[in-house]
Formats: sequence, C-alpha cells, structure tokens
Amino acid sequence: MDHISFTQLNMLLRCGEQYNRRYVNKEVLAPSGSMVRGRACHKTEEKNFKMKIDSHIDIPLEEAKDIFSDQWEQGKYQIVWTQEELGDDSPKKAEAKYKDTGIGLISVYHTELAPGVRPLKVEEKFVVKFEGGYPNLEGIIDRIDIDFVVTDMKFQAKSPTADDIAKDIQMTAYDLGFRQTFGKKPTKLKKEYSIATKVPKTMIQEADPREDETLNRFLYRLEKAMEVIQKGVFQPAPIGAWWCNPKYCGYFQSCRYRP
Repeated sequence: MDHISFTQLNMLLRCGEQYNRRYVNKEVLAPSGSMVRGRACHKTEEKNFKMKIDSHIDIPLEEAKDIFSDQWEQGKYQIVWTQEELGDDSPKKAEAKYKDTGIGLISVYHTELAPGVRPLKVEEKFVVKFEGGYPNLEGIIDRIDIDFVVTDMKFQAKSPTADDIAKDIQMTAYDLGFRQTFGKKPTKLKKEYSIATKVPKTMIQEADPREDETLNRFLYRLEKAMEVIQKGVFQPAPIGAWWCNPKYCGYFQSCRYRP
C-alpha cells in the first residue's frame, strides 16, 4: 500500500470490518440512489466551476440541469435502492423522484451559491508524504477559491448539525493537504450545502484554519490507522454505534459482527 485516502481512513475509523471488506477483500458495493444523485450534482458544479476559472461566469441554469440529467442517466443503472429510499415506491417511481430532487438541488445551489464563487482550483489533488515508510495521505479538495478558501460541496437529504464543520475530519485533512500544496494556511474552511428538504435550500458553514494541536491529533490518529492496516487487525464498529445498521452500511446483513 503506497497511499491512503481520506475515504479509506474515515471508513477504517468507523468500522475496521467495513474497511476490511471494501479495501482488503475488494467487496465493492453498488451505489444507492442518494449516492448517484449526489455524484451527479457534484459533477455538474465541478464542470461549471472548471469553466468559470477562465470565463468568470456560471453556465446558464438550464445547461446545468442538462449536465445533471446526463450524469444521472449514466449513473442510474448502477443503483441498488435501499428500502428506506424506496419506501412504498417502485424502483421506477423512486428513480423519477430522485432525479427531480436532484434537479431541485442543482437549481437552488446554482442560483443561490454558485454566483458568489470565484474559483482558483477545482478538484485539486494533494499528497502528504511521511517519513518512516508510512503510506502517503492523498485526497482531492473540491474547490479552492481565489481568496484561498478551501471549500467542500455537499448535496444531501438532511440539514447538517450546527457544529458539523468543526467536527469534520475531512476538512482537517483538506487543511493539511492545502498547506502541503501551497506552503501556507488556507484563509478559511467552508462547506456549502444544498439540501433536499421539501423546498430545497442552501446553507454555508465556515471555520478558521485548524489549530496546530488539531492537526497533530489528526496525524496521531492517522498514524495509528496506518499501523492497524499494516498489522491487518481490523476491529468492527462498537456495539450500539449509530452507523452500524442497514441504513448506513451495505455489508450489515452479511456481517458476522452485527448486533
């Protein structure tokens, strides 16, 4: 193993067995409807902001909707619907519903948040190297704006908690990656949300760059995670963990450790 991504790290910290099945045993699960919708939204605004670096203007909203629709059509055949997503609907009806809500997510984001964005870098890859034979930490920052604000875009079903950005170790990893790439602190950390409530809405959360102590705690945690991977001893999620259920884990039904 020559590197670890934040996605891998986050899964390992939540449940070693889930990590073991996904990244060691290579049991790759099909995406849910929510995941495909989120990816399609993300790809839409990624394309918009990549063009905006040079054009300085957003693409028209109707064009953004068309990009989303194309992305959705490409991804929908991979979906394995969860029971929560289906409810009483048929897969065909759920498909139409999720496409419509995706259009709503893009529309509100593109109208309310995108106009204020001045992108410098989009999908910026970072690599943090360590001594002692440890794998690199690699990741991709959604967007870096011209004022060196590190931004993550989220298209999701529910509103975040008030302290979401403060507790989000993904933003800590982004902060670290920015410093490694640019040799300085970011100006600010920001999360932009487009939320699929009955009437779609947007939210923004901002935070100062992480304190050195916070970065160090993250690195200690990362070091321990790498030791776990090297030893191949993967502990399952704690009994009673809220994420240990079929709603959040596709391996739940076949897991030998589940409650």
